[in-house]
Amino acid sequence: MQSISLGFILIIFLFIGMTFGFNRALASIPFLFFIFVLVWFFGWFVMAFWPLILIIVLINYLSNKNNPKTTKRRTYYYKFDRTEDFDEFFRKAEQQSGGYSYGGSTGGNPFGYAEDKTKYYKVLGVNPNATKEEIKKAYRELVKQHHPDKFTNAPEEERAYHEKRIKEINEAYDKLSKDFS
Repeated sequence: MQSISLGFILIIFLFIGMTFGFNRALASIPFLFFIFVLVWFFGWFVMAFWPLILIIVLINYLSNKNNPKTTKRRTYYYKFDRTEDFDEFFRKAEQQSGGYSYGGSTGGNPFGYAEDKTKYYKVLGVNPNATKEEIKKAYRELVKQHHPDKFTNAPEEERAYHEKRIKEINEAYDKLSKDFS
């Protein structure tokens, strides 16, 4: 049993040496010695009962094959599909804190945070180089399409969609019209 455990440890040592370098393999010698003692001491048990151990491992594998692995810990988080809203929330919170910074960086901008408005251009369906008149025209067209008064007799789901859409349109127009005033 001693020669088997010594051969096993030697193979592990060579694998570590070729994979991670022999300096790390030398640093792992105390751990490998501990493994050697365990294999040597408990090796008779494994050698005597290996068919039983193999059957137990196979049964366990086959019984848990289709079950997803679960963790005992609970995770409490909210999944955001739109990271822009998540970033916007924290930017607004930072502005409401009185402008004090508790660490972090402004990305090398000495004047503070510059808001990314690409999502607002997407909401209005205009080019980021659009003029004030083009933005205003796109805003009016979208308001005509999604105004809640047009959908008073529509199903609740459709009304909710258009109300949400009109809020996005109004927010986008407010943010983009500030650039021109």
